Amino acid sequence: MKYSGRDLLLGGLFLALALVLPFFFHAVGLGSVFLPMFYPIIIAGFLVAFPVAVVVGFISPLTSSLLTGMPPLFPPIAFIMMAEGVVLAGIPALLYQKSKIKVLPTLIITIFAERLVLLAAVVLSAKWLDLPEGVLGLASLLRGLPGIIIIFIIIPPLIKKLERKMRTMAIME
Repeated sequence: MKYSGRDLLLGGLFLALALVLPFFFHAVGLGSVFLPMFYPIIIAGFLVAFPVAVVVGFISPLTSSLLTGMPPLFPPIAFIMMAEGVVLAGIPALLYQKSKIKVLPTLIITIFAERLVLLAAVVLSAKWLDLPEGVLGLASLLRGLPGIIIIFIIIPPLIKKLERKMRTMAIME
């Protein structure tokens, strides 16, 4: 399957951003609160082809883990984030790009689905590690709440602005 140079270039850019942004947040211990890796992954879902976006969402956490140790491979945070990344990139690519659903409803559905994936993965991991799944599940959902709020504030206007800018630069397809 062939992908446009635009999609591959933007996919690479979003992958790089997904690796760089968390570095600054983890330096002060706020990565799991503000969810910095999620921003470029979500934007990739809105702006690049579905397969490219999903690859960005899938490999960003794994690449970051292998390069920096964050997110950790054990406990299996990196693997949970890989599943979240696929959801965060894939749903916008399908709903916004293919079904033409507006940005905010797409983002609401995306975040809801991602939170369900997180909850399921944490509960399953907690059972596997013999930890209290209810407490861990709730804590995982609440810890990222500031990041979710920021996502809802910045992503919708940013998507619109990026699309306008890309159209004026003639790089929208």
